[in-house]
Amino acid sequence: MLTRYLCLGLLLALVVMLIFGQTAGGAVAALLFGFMAGNFACSLVHRLPHGKSMLADAPYCGTCAHPLSELDLLPVIGALMLRHRCRYCGTPYPTSHTWTELLVGLLFVLAFLHYGFSDQFLLVVFIGIFLITLAAIEVNENIIMGKIVLCVVVFGMLYRTLQDGTLFNFFNGGLLGLILGALLWRKQIKPVGHIYSLPKPVELLAVGGICVGEHNMPVYLVLFALFYGADWLVRKIMHVQKPPLITVAFGLAVILPVLYPNMLSF
Repeated sequence: MLTRYLCLGLLLALVVMLIFGQTAGGAVAALLFGFMAGNFACSLVHRLPHGKSMLADAPYCGTCAHPLSELDLLPVIGALMLRHRCRYCGTPYPTSHTWTELLVGLLFVLAFLHYGFSDQFLLVVFIGIFLITLAAIEVNENIIMGKIVLCVVVFGMLYRTLQDGTLFNFFNGGLLGLILGALLWRKQIKPVGHIYSLPKPVELLAVGGICVGEHNMPVYLVLFALFYGADWLVRKIMHVQKPPLITVAFGLAVILPVLYPNMLSF
């Protein structure tokens, strides 16, 4: 649907590469692909919490159900031109959609600058896309979706295995996160039938351990605590009644060691 805009964007990236060099052209291309991936992530944010299939219908307005045109779907620019309102019924839609596209675009650029267009680049951006999607769903719907968490687990395992050449690093990291989370939130662990139901913070600590691996667990835990504490402090100062968004702290604590493992590891 956005083929024309994609072709124009790639042409722009080629021109930038010829004028400013390969790195600059690659960064522009990465930003373009990131915006397109962010547009897809917005569909996940809108459809998955309501049990809607990703392939059932063409993109449409969630209020009036009018099909969306190419201009409506143009990442970032389309939303700014329409002032975050539906062109057809005028209903405003969450600005988190635009932030999702911007953050995914930035993620693609940072991953390209660190890894180039490589296997690591693909796995890192997939991890980041699902982390951002997870946080956006919590912002909009106040739920943490297990399906998205599972996607983070899968790509986190693949990334760690590619980086470390062994299964033990992600396995030990996940196990450490699980044990620590179970100790911190042991009173919230409840039996359900013949198994135990784990609180979401315990699950997220374990998933983060899988993504960053055993060796980066200390910095992951420090970042998790810092970002969660900062969110709590800001809400306290601004008298916001809602609790901190745990998926935001979780996502930042995971993606930074994944993007910059050498700079942030102990």
